[in-house]
Amino acid sequence: MSTFPDRPVAVLCSGGDSPGMNAFLRAVTRLGLNRHQIPVLGIRDGYQGLVRAARQVNGHPAELAKLKARIVANTGAKGLIELDQDIILMDHACVSGIVGRGGTLLGSARCLEFHKPEVRRSVIDLLTSLGVHALVVVGGDGSLTGARLLADESDLRVIGVPATIDNDLQFTELALGVDTAVHTLVWAVDHFIDTARSHRRVMVLETMGRDCGDLARMAAVASGAEMVITPEGGAVTHERLIEYAAKIETSMTRGRRHAIVLVAEGVKFSHDTTPDRSRAYVLRDAFESYFRRAGAPYPDLEVRPSVLGHLQRGGHATPQDCILASRFAENAWESLLSPEPQNGITALQHNRVVVVPFGAEDMPDRARFSRKMDELHEDLSSW
Repeated sequence: MSTFPDRPVAVLCSGGDSPGMNAFLRAVTRLGLNRHQIPVLGIRDGYQGLVRAARQVNGHPAELAKLKARIVANTGAKGLIELDQDIILMDHACVSGIVGRGGTLLGSARCLEFHKPEVRRSVIDLLTSLGVHALVVVGGDGSLTGARLLADESDLRVIGVPATIDNDLQFTELALGVDTAVHTLVWAVDHFIDTARSHRRVMVLETMGRDCGDLARMAAVASGAEMVITPEGGAVTHERLIEYAAKIETSMTRGRRHAIVLVAEGVKFSHDTTPDRSRAYVLRDAFESYFRRAGAPYPDLEVRPSVLGHLQRGGHATPQDCILASRFAENAWESLLSPEPQNGITALQHNRVVVVPFGAEDMPDRARFSRKMDELHEDLSSW
C-alpha cells in the first residue's frame, strides 16, 4: 500500500493480558479486511502506545506525515518487528496462526497518564488526524473505563470488549480468557492432587480473583477441589477459619486422605495485620495451628501453600475462548457500522452476544449463578 488508508478502525489491548486476545485480533482484522473492506490499525501496548504516538506527533503536520509514511512502509509483520513503531497497519499474514496463542500480539500495558484529560485530548486529536473513526478496546474494567471516557469526550465510535480472567464484569456471563483460566486451574489441581494423596497433605492454592470468586468456584467444581473460599463471603473471621480447618479434619477421620483448598486472592481476613500477605499462607498458618492443637487426631498433617499467580493468564486459549473472541469481533463490527451510533461493550447474555451501553447494570443472573455454584460445590465436596 502506497497511500495511507481512508477511515481505518483502530484496535488495542489494554491492562492485563488474557487468553483469547489474539483470537480477537485475528477475527477483528480478518472481518475488517474480508467482510467489510475496512483497514485495521493495531495499537501497540494499549493506551500507552497511543500516548507515545500522540507525543511524537504533538500536533505538527510534518511529524504526522512521517508517522503515516512509516505506517504505510512497515505494514503487518514488518511493523510489528519495528519495536518503536506504535501503530501497525494490520494485514492477513500478521494474524495468521495466532488464533489460539496466549498473550497478545500487540502487547498490552497499563497507562496512568491516560487518567489526565489533556492526555486523552492529545490521543483523540491524533486518532482524528489519522482519519480513525472508530476504536475497539479489549481489556478489563479499567481499560473499559478508558474506552468510555474516549467515547464521552470525542465523536469516535468506541466498542469495548471484556477480556479478564477474573470474570468480574457483571454485565456479561463470561469475559475472554475465563474458560482458558479455568482449564489451567483444573490442570494445576490435577497435578497437586497426586502429591496431596501420596503424602496425606492439605494443598492451599491461591487463584486470581480480586473482587470476584468465579474463577476459583468454577475451577473447584470442575476439578473436585474439597474447599473454595471467595471474596463474596465477606471478611473471614478467626471463627470461620476454625470451621474450615475442622471440616477438613472431620473429612480426614471419615477416610479422605487429602484436601485441595482454592482461595481467591481477593479474600480478606478480619484479624489479618498484614493484608498484603498471600492468602494461601494466611490459611496455611491458621490450619496448621488448628491441626497441631493438643489432642488433635492428625498433629503431623502438613499444609502446603502455593500461589498460582500469572500461570493462570497464559497458555493456549481454549476453543470456547477462541469462538467467543470471534463472536465478539463480529458483533463489534456490526455495532461500529450500524446506521445509528452505538457505543458500548460486547457482552454474552443468555448465550447471545449483544452490545450493552457503557455503565450497564449488572446481570441479576450473575449473582444467582455464583450462589448456585457455591451450593453445588458444597454438596459435591462434603464427606
